[in-house]
This record gives sequence, structure tokens and C-alpha cells, in this order.
Amino acid sequence: MSEHNSRVDVKKLAGYGDIVIQCHDIPDADAIGSGFALQCRLRALGANVSLVYGGRGKISKPNLLMMLDMLEIEISHVQALPPDTKLLITVDCQRGAGNVQHFDLPEPAEFFVIDHHRAEIPEGDNTLIRPALASCATLVWQLIDTDGFSAAGDYRVCNALYYGLFSDTNGLSELRHPLDRDLAELPCDPAFVRKLNNSAVTPEELTLIGEALKNRGIIENIGLFRAEPCDPNLLGFVSDIAKQVVGMDSCVVYCEQPQGLKLSIRSSAREIMADEFAAFLCRDAGSGGGSIEKAGGFLGFKQLEGLPGGLPADTYLKQRMRGYIDNYEYIYANKHTVDFGKLPLFRKRAQPVGFAKSAEVFPEKTKMTVRTLEGDIDTVSGEDVYLMVGILGEVYPILRDKFEKNYTVTGERYEKTWEYPPKVINRITGEHRHILPFTNVCLPRGEKLVRAKPIDRDTKVFSYWDLEKYFYGTRGDFLVANEGDYGDCYIVRRGIFFDSYEAVED
Repeated sequence: MSEHNSRVDVKKLAGYGDIVIQCHDIPDADAIGSGFALQCRLRALGANVSLVYGGRGKISKPNLLMMLDMLEIEISHVQALPPDTKLLITVDCQRGAGNVQHFDLPEPAEFFVIDHHRAEIPEGDNTLIRPALASCATLVWQLIDTDGFSAAGDYRVCNALYYGLFSDTNGLSELRHPLDRDLAELPCDPAFVRKLNNSAVTPEELTLIGEALKNRGIIENIGLFRAEPCDPNLLGFVSDIAKQVVGMDSCVVYCEQPQGLKLSIRSSAREIMADEFAAFLCRDAGSGGGSIEKAGGFLGFKQLEGLPGGLPADTYLKQRMRGYIDNYEYIYANKHTVDFGKLPLFRKRAQPVGFAKSAEVFPEKTKMTVRTLEGDIDTVSGEDVYLMVGILGEVYPILRDKFEKNYTVTGERYEKTWEYPPKVINRITGEHRHILPFTNVCLPRGEKLVRAKPIDRDTKVFSYWDLEKYFYGTRGDFLVANEGDYGDCYIVRRGIFFDSYEAVED
């Protein structure tokens, strides 16, 4: 099953009867939590399921041993599969990869892969791989939730999944996907998480953290710290300390793992958003993401081997950091030198878009979070607040009077399908509601003219209405400014520019 087809029949998997769920060698909290949650669901469907891992070493980290004890998780360190195994499921790893012991399958047993890392094996009907997600716990949660199993109603499963996500995202600071953010809202036990989180470092690991802080370099104003191979969660400790060093606008901490380099990134500079920095560093050879100040990433050895030059991983990382510093053109609203008046003129197409009245989604004065693939937007519902829904599922608030001046309502329902349908979340109760059932069609009224050009180098645009974030685009995206106010400039992705705008005679 490919990354884009996450429809898996859990009941069909349970039908194999005798099932083994295998975590990667020396499993972490994400592998354990994911495997345990899936085990509980398959057992509820009548299957005989065991949870195992292989490799030379056994689980020894204090917080993981506490997790096993507090949630009563039974996981076995084995050297072979039971002879009656009918199905082997690897979670948080891929059968045949370097970080998971290869077990011979008894005839005629089959295997299935559930993972959130980059694919290292051929994808097909026996794989569910979603590298856009920050944790395997997110993928398993979505899988069993779609199947009708409520993790929120099971204390052990809820806390296992939550702590798996918590651990793989440096305390929820590196959430990449809206599904990750959805999982982060499960009603976990704070005392459970606090106890495990406060037992995460051994005296030996404390020494490792100190050595990592010594093993540093600086590329321009970005700190680079190398840690010895370790639990990836330790990188978050190092980066949280390193970001406080005077003269470092941001920092990158990394260590080697069996499959590649794990990165932890922090930033305090407006010019560097940590999530965008992580995505840049890992582009073409891994994946990265998080939030404005904190992010994480992974560079895969196999992906690096396939790139021109064949550079060692740490050399490639340093090269990407230097490339990031030299890569961007910076444009500041009302302070730029771009002569927009000489650029081609475009008109925004009058294509249908959606709108929802926020007070119909939740009662007036409800504190809401709008959740989309692009991120979260906080607002308050009211008769004067509408929610615009674009052709790609992007959502943004608009005041009622501005909406009525610029759009005409058609009376039709707005029906679209996206990878992640946008939601609205009541920030007080935590209730989730999809926007589309409340969304109708509207058409732009009158003309909106802009000046635009494709950019020939990666660009960051700093607007005068947002002091924290910037628009950023890659080569081929469009730099756009509203006609009559060239200070109001922004980036439009090349994939949607010509769907949204048409050229006009100047």
C-alpha cells in the first residue's frame, strides 16, 4: 500500500489469527507505543498477537522500563519467530532495513509494514508508509481510529500512543502534520508523561550531552553540534541548551543512527523558521518539519548515496547549511527595491471558493483553532467572522463586511476532497468539527489585479502584518504584489499561480 493510500482493513489483518508485531532493535517509545496499540486492537478483534523485538541489546532506558511497567506492556526480546506465526507486522521500521533484525518467516506466513520513515523497500499492498507524519504512533492511531477503535477510551492505549508521539517530537515541539497535532490532543495522563519525561536521562547520557555541547562549530551564526550515537530524544536536550548561547541565531544538533542522521533544530531569529530550515536541510535526502522555533529532521544514508557527489552525511549536512545561508533573497515589506511597476499584470480568476460562517460552526465567542495542512490558525467565532476555504483546502478568517464587498454567494454547497480536510477545534472543550459541512460556494466580485514574476532563487518575503513568520518560495514560485500597494507582497506557489491568475494587458 502506497503512502497516498492509507486504507487498510484492520479486520483483515486480524483474520490471520496468529500474529507477531515486531519493533526495531532496542525499541524506543514510539515503536513500543505503536506496537502495543496495534496489538490491543488486533486482540480485541480475536487475534492471538505477541509484541517482540530482536537485536543484540535489550531495553534498558529507565523511562522505557517505567512505560512498560506502568502500562503493563508485555514485549519480548527474541531470536526467532514462533513456528505458528501467520503474519509478521513491523511497526516503526521496515522489514529488511538495517535497524531491525531479519527473522525468517515460517511457511506460508506473510508480512506487513507500518512505518513513518522514508521507504527503504518496494511499496505495495503489504506496506503502509507515511513519511509526512512525525511518529508511527500517529499512523497507528489513524489506522485504528478509522477502524472504529477509540484510543481516548482506553487509558493504556491512549497514553502509549501519546507518549510515542511526545518522544519522537521532542516533547511535541516538532509536530509536522495536522494528524500529529490531532493525536497530541488525546486526553493523556499528565502525571504519567511527567514521570517518564523526568526519568529520560541516565548519568552516562548526561555525560554524552556535555560532550556534544563541547563538540561544536559555527557556520556563520548557526551553531552545529555533533553528538555520539544516542537516543534521538537526547538531541532535544542539547539543542534547547545550545539555542541560549549568545551569538547563535539558531542551532543544529545531530547524531548518527543506523539508517542516517537524526537532526534537532532550534531558532530564535525571525529570518530562520526552524520548520522551514529543517525541510531545506533534508530536502531530497530525508524529511524535516516542526514549528517556528523547534523542528527535527532525518537524512537517510541510502537517499544520500543516490545524490550526485556521494558526499558523507555530515559533509552533506554542512554543505546544506552553507547553502541555506547563501541561498535566499530577502524581501522586506515597504523596504524592498523590487520595481513591481515594471512586472507583468495579472487578474485573479473568478473561480469558485468556499466560505463558512464561524458562528455556525461553533457558537459566537468560542475560541477556535482552524487546523489545515498549512498549520493552525487561532480565532474567535462571531457573526462578523467568516472562514474562507481555498481550492487547496487552505483556510483563513475574513471579516464579514470585507467578505460581502468582495464575494457573491451562489447558494451551492462547496464540495471538495483533500488529503486532510480542514477542521475547526473548540479550544475550550477540544471538540473537533470539519469545516466542509458548513461551507458554501462564493465567487470573487470585481477585479483583483496583481504584479508578479517567477523567482529565480529561493526567496523569503517579510510582510508588514506578521512579525513572526515569512512567506518563502523556491525557484519557479511567484513573487506577487497587489496593484496599488506594492508593499503588500507575498509568495504564490507555482503549482497554483496559473490556476488562480490570468495575464492581462497593461
